[in-house]
Amino acid sequence: MRLKHEVCVAGREIFQGYALQLVDDKGRVAIPAALRGTLFSRLPGGTDPKEAMQVVVGLHESERCLIAFDEAYSLARFTELEARAIAQAGPDGAPRHDIIRAGMAVETLPFDASGRFILPGFPRKRARISRYAFFMGMGRHFEIWDPATMMESDQVSADMKEAAAYFLEERGEKL
Repeated sequence: MRLKHEVCVAGREIFQGYALQLVDDKGRVAIPAALRGTLFSRLPGGTDPKEAMQVVVGLHESERCLIAFDEAYSLARFTELEARAIAQAGPDGAPRHDIIRAGMAVETLPFDASGRFILPGFPRKRARISRYAFFMGMGRHFEIWDPATMMESDQVSADMKEAAAYFLEERGEKL
């Protein structure tokens, strides 16, 4: 299922690089090797990678894509969301719990030695992911996009759009 198109800059502490991956009819897709390596490198010391082969996947808060990260980042993510919810409190001083709800709507999913996992039905449908998924490292997390939907976003760089189009073209696919 893994495509040969994958680019990554050296370094494993942050999620970086991009790749186009094939998604099968059951929603199985492989996390690109560079991003999977970062998942492993961010494991707490002494953790057996074979026992910790999990990725956290959920809906992006503002884009029509998915966000994914390691379990260790979950607490930091919650802390960031909570701070935003408090900072944007309503006139009565109550935190904006919708911020936390949107950001914490995630699932922890197992993946195999090849990085394959099954994209859950609703998030996959919401992100419009069908035959291909474009993975993009974003530092503390990575995003998973349907290539056509990514092309419509004004928040994605022209370079990433061009990379996705190039990888699809090499596969004989058009957007």
